[in-house]
Amino acid sequence: MAFMSTGITEPMADRLKGKVAVVTGSGRGFGRSMALAYASEGAKLVSVARSLDELRQTEAMIHELGAEAHTVRADLATGEGLGMVVSETRGAFGGADVLVNNAATSPWLTLEEMTLSNWDRVMAVNLRAPFALSKAFSAEMTGRGGGSIINVSSGSAERGFVAESAYCPSKYGLEGLTQCLALELRKRNIAVNSLNVAAPPWKRLKPTGLTLKEAEAMHEEAQLRYADDWSMVERFGDAWTFLALQDGGGITGQRLSTGELARVLEVEGEAAALALWRGKLTRAVYVPFPWPERVRYQTRDGGWGELVF
Repeated sequence: MAFMSTGITEPMADRLKGKVAVVTGSGRGFGRSMALAYASEGAKLVSVARSLDELRQTEAMIHELGAEAHTVRADLATGEGLGMVVSETRGAFGGADVLVNNAATSPWLTLEEMTLSNWDRVMAVNLRAPFALSKAFSAEMTGRGGGSIINVSSGSAERGFVAESAYCPSKYGLEGLTQCLALELRKRNIAVNSLNVAAPPWKRLKPTGLTLKEAEAMHEEAQLRYADDWSMVERFGDAWTFLALQDGGGITGQRLSTGELARVLEVEGEAAALALWRGKLTRAVYVPFPWPERVRYQTRDGGWGELVF
């Protein structure tokens, strides 16, 4: 389906047929679910991550859906890795129509534990890479008639957390980057939005950095707390596809919640979503809120710490 200036998509299968989607961090978790959703809609996938084993699993799942996939093992903290993503996408499919900047890292270190090299790596993966890939692929999207850039964000772009002195600034920065790119790329028919993560009711997302092998080693009760790939696709696939099909004439410059977007589309329809978010930008508003008595935070070993005030 071609990109439509109205931003409305038709309720049909293969809504992304003929489109190429690049999804970083798609070896597992939220990124893998988005990649599978796009593959189920007929897109050709470029799947990017550092772990080859996890990428191969994603690739096999995409092939089971009857879709094409090209796997790129790359470290997005390096110029070499970024260049590899761009060159291999061009070589495999000639370019991209959808870019999902999902890859992210967090060492879960307090200020005393954090080193400059830790901080620099988080910024390189979480903020520098989305800028570099958006710059490269937006040039190609212009020649292809338009496209959609989706920057995956989180609640860490709204408030500070303990042990996230690099992760939070990177996500705040990603929101600013989204607004700047939305302004610059609208006339080139490219939508740029940020997307907050979500999980189906009564489920949780796997923590950033938790590998599939580590998750599989957890006891069954702990595993059941986390959302699996297909429950994510079933709950949010329509929302992700709708966002991928936006262009400069649709919704752009918005900070969207996966859960809220899915709810509006399911209950009120696409026209309602466009009425809510098209033709608008997003401005950060800082408001005071009560100082907590205590805060819990994730630790590097996957456990939890607590800071009492």
